[in-house]
Amino acid sequence: MEPHYSARSPKIKTTVLFEKRLLDEIDEFNPFNTRKDFLDQACKIYLKELRRRAIDEKLAKACSEAEAEDISVNEEWETIAPEGW
Repeated sequence: MEPHYSARSPKIKTTVLFEKRLLDEIDEFNPFNTRKDFLDQACKIYLKELRRRAIDEKLAKACSEAEAEDISVNEEWETIAPEGW
């Protein structure tokens, strides 16, 4: 579940150092009124992507574990099934 960021969330001031070229590029392409708005949205989008990747990795691991278990069960049944016929 994604966190909900609201206007009422407490704000904390921080200082971040950026390379000048990065800030120049942000200023060139920034669709928002301020750098703060741009950075706020960029961080939220990037965090959403990271959360999605983490979910995908967990899902892939679970599927891999389930596949290994399925193969093991199938191999067990393949040896048992012909004996019963």
